[in-house]
Amino acid sequence: MIERALSGLRAVVRENIPLSGRTTLRIGGPARYFVEVHDAEALAALLRAGRAAGLPVLALGKGSNLLVPDAGFPGVVFTLGGDFLATVVEPPEVVAGGGVSLMSLAARAQRAGLSGIENLSGIPSSLGGAVRINAGSYGSELFDVLVTVDLVSGAGERRTAEASGIAHGYRWTSLCDTGDIVTGARLRLAPKAPAEIAARMADVAARRRNALPKQPNAGSIFKNPPGLFAGKLLEECGLKGRRIGGAEISPVHANVIVNAGRATAADVAALMEAMKCAVKERFGIELEPEIRVLG
Repeated sequence: MIERALSGLRAVVRENIPLSGRTTLRIGGPARYFVEVHDAEALAALLRAGRAAGLPVLALGKGSNLLVPDAGFPGVVFTLGGDFLATVVEPPEVVAGGGVSLMSLAARAQRAGLSGIENLSGIPSSLGGAVRINAGSYGSELFDVLVTVDLVSGAGERRTAEASGIAHGYRWTSLCDTGDIVTGARLRLAPKAPAEIAARMADVAARRRNALPKQPNAGSIFKNPPGLFAGKLLEECGLKGRRIGGAEISPVHANVIVNAGRATAADVAALMEAMKCAVKERFGIELEPEIRVLG
């Protein structure tokens, strides 16, 4: 049905594609359908077809912040390609598709002498995924510079929304609840010398290299509680190095789980539960996941 719905449109449909190679944790079974959509018309048709077939639909960016079940995903997983990979500089604004990586976007802005997203340049995310959760790093959040967002609803309806009208907060926006797909965005940046921007991006890259482990991981597992740091709470619980199966709490950062070798989603989920319980028991604080756990 998915193939028929997309016939003649700019999309590539495949079946039973493993997702482990498409997530930063290197974990996940196959997707029943894996689709690369190249324009808004194809995306709208895909979303309508998925709804008509009663299939769950998942947008996949760079595969960070995501835990896919070992059994895979029983519906449609899609990525944004084609038109969604375009970036246009209109100083002091930049317009980019939802499939553009934050690193690529930051590099393009840097060359144009536009500042405002260099602190986000090290986050392994697409722009669409970053908008959806209001990605942030080193004191900056994407909504600090966001002007408008292009969206496609689950029913395939297209619209552009003002960023100021989208409820958002720490690592959250209302888009997490509506299911709308971010296909593009307009950002307003500030002029600055390209050399200064490049220096800051290099500093961000170095800090991330030193703070995060080298093994496959999904970044921070839990959100920081108000006024606190989840990593510090977990470290004080003595959890660094705790291991279940192939999943290990990194000795480098207590709020990061690494795939130490053939880890399964079940291993990661069990370790996450152990982390939550330890912090709840010692500090009376309920940690909230930052990563998205499917299934």
